Amino acid sequence: MELLKNIVLASVISCFCGNLYAGQASSRLSALAGSLIKDYQAKTGASKTTLAAFPFSCEEKLSKQRVGFAAAELISHRFVAEPGFTVVERGEINRLLSEQKLQASGATDSATAVKLGRVLGAGALLLGNINKVDGVYQVNARIVNAETSEVVVSGYAELPVDAFEDDAGVYLNLVPPEQTLGIYGVLNYRHNANDLPSFAENQWGSAANDPQPFKSVMAGGGLLYRPHKSMQINAELVTNVGSDEYLTIVYTYSSPPGTYVEKKTLKITTASLMTSYVGQFSAKWHYLAGLGLQYMVSGVSEAREDVPPGLFVKTGIEYKPQSRIGLGLNVKYEFKPVEFRSEYTDNRMMKMNPLSFETVLAMYF
Repeated sequence: MELLKNIVLASVISCFCGNLYAGQASSRLSALAGSLIKDYQAKTGASKTTLAAFPFSCEEKLSKQRVGFAAAELISHRFVAEPGFTVVERGEINRLLSEQKLQASGATDSATAVKLGRVLGAGALLLGNINKVDGVYQVNARIVNAETSEVVVSGYAELPVDAFEDDAGVYLNLVPPEQTLGIYGVLNYRHNANDLPSFAENQWGSAANDPQPFKSVMAGGGLLYRPHKSMQINAELVTNVGSDEYLTIVYTYSSPPGTYVEKKTLKITTASLMTSYVGQFSAKWHYLAGLGLQYMVSGVSEAREDVPPGLFVKTGIEYKPQSRIGLGLNVKYEFKPVEFRSEYTDNRMMKMNPLSFETVLAMYF
């Protein structure tokens, strides 16, 4: 029974580690960390060490992309799994960095890291630097004694750019905060009460027109540009999908006698331009509020196609599981309700609800 338990335990650990360090970059960083651990324990003889891992040093552009933070996180995973080390919680380090008015995702120089490590009660520090050269990330890592500032052990690894960015994607911010470009798809939904009075016409016989409530779904996409991290400009084109029946017409003929029923379906395309303010609740949750102008073209027969340009406001939230992907939910309100009128009698045939809801999938560059 004890042997069976050990086999099961070993299998679970093997599966966990295989998932954790899957990927070429993660595997190389895990091997680098394993080498540091082996050399550190051989040199110091320590059986238990408290370790504080700080973001690695890198150039400003890489720092903004959180590359130094990502490298430290991937390497520290191996220390977390090592029984001989207790790794200080990332939240504690971030709290201390915030108190010292230092960036949690940026590099910390060795002297400052030593001081902070002592405050955290760490006996050793994981420090390093990472550079991007000719399609390769070059990683230098070292373990420093928090009491003496001595570099105890060090190591080096090279990582293909694509491999590192794939494995570290959850930590990285590869999209620049300014001069950002993006494309997106949008699905707009609204329920239209269309509570207009019925009316009669006498074109080609007697016609009784009865406006009906309907649901409209519009789909399309657009381009976005952020000249500043807090400002976004959208250009969008959407068209309705499906058969949205908004009017029932019953024609009555006297010669020959008879009736004919016709249902009018919605056919519209909307082009819009919007400027909005963009903010964030956190690194993954963003919000926007904007004002826009839209122009709608209808393809409805027997309707006056004179829908004027109109203003609208839009507000929404966006979740970014990765820096290049955004999932959004918006609420849109149009100040001037969209209406179609009969080209014969000028009676109102259709009225759309000014309030609608949108889901958005965006890709950033």
